Amino acid sequence: MFAGGCALVAGLTACASTQKTDTPAAAPTTTAASTAASASAPAASATPTTTKTTGMASATIKGEREFAFVNGAGLTVTVGADGVAAVTGDPGDRSLFVTTPLAPGSTKYLMQTARMIEGGEPWCLQVHKAGETTPLQLKIAACDAGKKDQIFTFPKAAGGKGLYIEVNGLYALTGTSNGKVVVQESGEGDAMSAFTVQDKGKSTLPHLGD
Repeated sequence: MFAGGCALVAGLTACASTQKTDTPAAAPTTTAASTAASASAPAASATPTTTKTTGMASATIKGEREFAFVNGAGLTVTVGADGVAAVTGDPGDRSLFVTTPLAPGSTKYLMQTARMIEGGEPWCLQVHKAGETTPLQLKIAACDAGKKDQIFTFPKAAGGKGLYIEVNGLYALTGTSNGKVVVQESGEGDAMSAFTVQDKGKSTLPHLGD
């Protein structure tokens, strides 16, 4: 069970916290032992492009570990002050995530904040639509394993160099002019961002279902 209480039944039961809403008014603070990363993300190219890989081998995605996701430009996925995922060259605790499988052995995961805790519980990344003309983004929300737009997979990138971040059929792209991470469908010839996954140590989050 997550701290604060949420159960997983048959691997896909909702586990939303009763202590927080789906869309936070502001991004939560990190734990006392952590230092928040800079909220501003450096600008990249205006058009999403396939990123160059860093040449480092990606860590294996699994539960109970903290991970950082770095694109080919050396920028790390992080949660900004507005709760929206962006990339930054100055990563910190807001750049650490725990990939929690929906069931033992599952390749489907919740992507939880490793150090950003509110009400005793982490947040989960979720597909977010800010407006009709705004690209889909990733934003923190109360964890709910019953929501398809919180279910992530991490297929191998082309040539096996790095991993893609996929959520409900959409792929995370970096390289936007404002530094935000956007998600969209991948069609033939579309650019996709590859990420090197860095293992940052054992997670302190409770096991899913405890």
